[in-house]
Amino acid sequence: MGIRILGSGRIWLFFLQFLFLASGSVISSSYAAEKAPEKKDATETKSSFNLILPYTDVTVGQGQDVTMDAEVVNRTKNPVHVGIALEGVPKGWEVGFHSRYPSYPVRSVMVQAEKSTTVELKAKVPEKTRPGNYELKVSAKDDTGTTSQTETVTFRVTTKKVETGGLKLTSQYPVLTTPAGQTLKFTVDLKNETNKPLTASLVAQAPEGWVVRFKPQFGDTVISSIALKENGTETLSVEIDSPVRAQTTEVPVTIRARAGAFEASTNLKVTLKGSPDLRIGTRAETLNTSLTAGKRTPVEILVGNAGTAPVRNLTFVASKKPEKWTVEFKPDKVDVINPGEVREIKIELLAPPRTIAGDYLISFTPNSPDTAAKPVEFRVTVSTPTLWGWLGVGIVAAVVLGLGVVFVRLGRR
Repeated sequence: MGIRILGSGRIWLFFLQFLFLASGSVISSSYAAEKAPEKKDATETKSSFNLILPYTDVTVGQGQDVTMDAEVVNRTKNPVHVGIALEGVPKGWEVGFHSRYPSYPVRSVMVQAEKSTTVELKAKVPEKTRPGNYELKVSAKDDTGTTSQTETVTFRVTTKKVETGGLKLTSQYPVLTTPAGQTLKFTVDLKNETNKPLTASLVAQAPEGWVVRFKPQFGDTVISSIALKENGTETLSVEIDSPVRAQTTEVPVTIRARAGAFEASTNLKVTLKGSPDLRIGTRAETLNTSLTAGKRTPVEILVGNAGTAPVRNLTFVASKKPEKWTVEFKPDKVDVINPGEVREIKIELLAPPRTIAGDYLISFTPNSPDTAAKPVEFRVTVSTPTLWGWLGVGIVAAVVLGLGVVFVRLGRR
């Protein structure tokens, strides 16, 4: 009987020890579990930012463009300055980071506290790129050097262009020619290739000093966005103003449409052929002269080209002159006047000897197949020769004397 009691006491003793050890193990496990998240959070807060590339394996066709958003997330409570760079760009590829709108090349971003900044990674695959896989490394590093990240994007280039859907921009006549300073009108079609309505914003990338306007095909309202029906197409008029002094060259203008994640672009090209600007004047900056009747008088004029294209085969015609006057140009033809060049032309004027003294107008017109010029008016003051002047005085005196004699004789009678 005593042995049973002793055995029962030992069993209870062992049971109590087991409960004590089990409870201690539970408490330790619970404490460790509480400590684990704190350690994880401490590890995570060491990174000042995260670089997020949504697509790291992309299939693209030869000659196609790829655009994707790259997001830099600030994980701190202070602004973070992050530099971004590209490594391993294949030869001939155009790859870079750009701001969204307006689109400028970007090499670093300043991200506000606990915010994110999105930039665009744009890649242009050349037409003659060999099919295959191309890897591009994207690296980011904050200015303190505490955090750096590297992501790899694989481009799988194929010979067949990939149908991307979304938006599509096309122009039937993407290249137009005009003299500098004129307005060109392009017609482009914007197509919604999705099964839902979209509102697309419109932007243009043109050289400084150029003006681009978007208008409906039939209308004069300037627009910056347009609503598209599902699988619908809208035709737009794109007006481009070139500067008056623009150089003769080919100028690309990129048109972009964007609706959410969908984007389309097309390249228009303006070919400037230059325009002549004929200027005529004198060294005295006046268009008048004086001459003596019966005496051939040369008048010097300056003919200049202030335009951006040469003036060829320039001739002059006296379109208006008094009767029996002679107007001659020396030389009577100029082969070419280049932009910025000034030539001297002599006009020889001859008024008949018995021309009455006074002011006369003559006009002459410069003619060239390269430009249409207006007639130039020249005011000419004519004086009579000295001999004819004295003769005129003598005639007047004789007439006065004759009249005096007549009055005297009539008075005696």
